Amino acid sequence: MIRLCHQLFFKEIQTENCLNSILNRMDFLANGSGRICPGDHPVARIDHNPNFYSDCGSVEIMTQKYAVPPLILFCIIGNLLNLMIYRLSYFDGSSSVHFLRAKAIANSIFVVSRLFEVIHAWSTVASPFWEPLFWNTRAYIVTISNISGTLSTWLTLMVTVETVLCVMVPFIFRQYCTKKMTFTVLVIATAIASILHSLFLFIRTSVPIANLSYDGQSECYYGYIYYSLDLRSQSYLTLWKIYVIAQMALVIVIPTVAMLVCTVIIVKQFTFKDLGDAFSQRRKCVIRLTVATTMSHLLLEGPATLTHAAAAIDGSEHPHMWCVLTHMNNFLSLLNATIPFFVFFVCSEQFRHMTQMYVMAILHWKDKSQKHAYLLQAGMRPRAFRSTGTGTEVTMAETHLLSKVSHVNSMSSV
Repeated sequence: MIRLCHQLFFKEIQTENCLNSILNRMDFLANGSGRICPGDHPVARIDHNPNFYSDCGSVEIMTQKYAVPPLILFCIIGNLLNLMIYRLSYFDGSSSVHFLRAKAIANSIFVVSRLFEVIHAWSTVASPFWEPLFWNTRAYIVTISNISGTLSTWLTLMVTVETVLCVMVPFIFRQYCTKKMTFTVLVIATAIASILHSLFLFIRTSVPIANLSYDGQSECYYGYIYYSLDLRSQSYLTLWKIYVIAQMALVIVIPTVAMLVCTVIIVKQFTFKDLGDAFSQRRKCVIRLTVATTMSHLLLEGPATLTHAAAAIDGSEHPHMWCVLTHMNNFLSLLNATIPFFVFFVCSEQFRHMTQMYVMAILHWKDKSQKHAYLLQAGMRPRAFRSTGTGTEVTMAETHLLSKVSHVNSMSSV
């Protein structure tokens, strides 16, 4: 039997795994006419995981092939523009902008980590080189993706809570929401997210699984290997459920409820009360960006609670509909990580103005004077005209001067 395993699978899997596969196909041994296909390969044949060919798997494959690549492209472009715009002097002194920068980086990592899945989806025939590489790195890629996704959610919550403090208790906000405190919270959040999701590497690993298949044309059996991301042992099933429940609570339920409450408070204060001169134009802009970010997160990440709950209740395979819903929720999470720039662009006039001026500055990169002028314009309020006693138009030079004065005033009010 051991010699047969070596003949079928070229010592590429554990002997125990091979023996279980052969014992499950006793017809191979009982049938006197059964024979092993001629070994025309230097290594055992590699095939896709059976889920690759399932109905639910076809939904995931179609999504990975045609929907995820545009998201990756838009995510890179959008978050890169976000990072550039957050560097403008307009946001100097804002502690929330540091969270937004970190969120843009986390979102980019979260979406780009799907690149291996896209390549794998296009590999119709399993590659002896790519298939083992994909599965042997999958646990690490999933862990990185989970850490960045969790960090993005927590950063959204932090910005939302900070905005509540800014609206409700501005004096406390100025005292505690400092750059030093922001970076301290960022380090702590990253450490906790890393510790939480390192459990995934401890619980699951890539396992090569041996199987036998009958070639009717050649009337022989051949051995092949496929890979699966399985529990290291069935004894880890309870720990896996604990991990899923902790992830659901810390990454989905608690942040979602907290963001919903904070958003109601922000909208109520921002809509029905006069914030007065204590709130600069920059702060109002950041508040609008925060509300837009939180609302998109609630709409796109909320449905994931159901599928995480199902996984926590029963760690086994779920019906077809649950499987499809899981893939759809994963796609919504990718969409949520992709759209912040576009949501900001739609919801904030100030952000649109800064984006337009910044893009113009990039297009005029050869002319340093024009580039500098556009960058100055990016940091001012989006007004080409100002109402005066005579109603006359303000010149470009006067506009630059007013921009600087307005910026100084807004900085002094922080």
